[in-house]
Amino acid sequence: MLLGAVIPRVLSAAPPAQDGLELMRFKASEKSEAMYILRATGCREAGDTCRLELELSEGTDGTRKARLPDGMAHGLRKESRGTASSGSWTSGEEEQSVTTSVQPVRLEAGEWGLLVTQQSGFEHVHRRHRLYAVKDGGVTEAWNGDENFAGPETSHVGPYPLAPGSPVEGFYREYAFLSADKESGEPDQWKLDAYRWDAAGRKAVTELQHRPERHAAIIGSFKTAQEAIAYRDGAQLEQACASRFLVLESKPFKRLTPGLFIVTKIHPEKTASEATLKKVGACNPKVSGYVKAL
Repeated sequence: MLLGAVIPRVLSAAPPAQDGLELMRFKASEKSEAMYILRATGCREAGDTCRLELELSEGTDGTRKARLPDGMAHGLRKESRGTASSGSWTSGEEEQSVTTSVQPVRLEAGEWGLLVTQQSGFEHVHRRHRLYAVKDGGVTEAWNGDENFAGPETSHVGPYPLAPGSPVEGFYREYAFLSADKESGEPDQWKLDAYRWDAAGRKAVTELQHRPERHAAIIGSFKTAQEAIAYRDGAQLEQACASRFLVLESKPFKRLTPGLFIVTKIHPEKTASEATLKKVGACNPKVSGYVKAL
């Protein structure tokens, strides 16, 4: 089997003859043939932990590599989801499970970076996010956005266009801490951070002007978090009609009336938020709402 030519869905459990299994190549530059190479090293047999490394195909004698935070068990499985330019691998079971996902982001007109997410755990899943970029002839970690590992939380990252028609992309980290329940009486937390690449400084910086869109499907506004939680729980019925709706304080959102607590589900597209309202209304006819851009 020619490693790197065709990536099978399941990599063989038999160790390679040489140390270092090439998992996938990703384009690094539009101006050259440079590629990011993702490798699994140090795992020749069952029980070994693979170290995951990124290197540059045209790097300076191959010495400037970046090591991903979490290792993975021997026998990585290639997942079928994703596009041709992205990749995802899983190993281990339950609490020892680790999934590594890679997606390119166009940092400059002719230069790409890689957004990498490593997800681990089973009942309590945690995620580590990294941006890797080319610097000084090798690969370097240019940004990180790990979860707090403090409770029930979820997050994801992805590229987005900085301006219509522009080839340059920013990237975002969307995060939610799921703390709203009857016992706590506290709202959930939700945050969307946006970044762009500073070519001169070779670093990621916060993007304030051109941020990705988000639309809230709101089914209720209340004076207290306790009221909002009770309404969300009451809207569930047996079909979990308001499943995955958040209870959020309105104050951080400039377009919402301050001093309230909203029951909401947030989507990138307005049409998705509209569809959410239709779905929850069909599930529970007593529930209605409206869509608001955040």
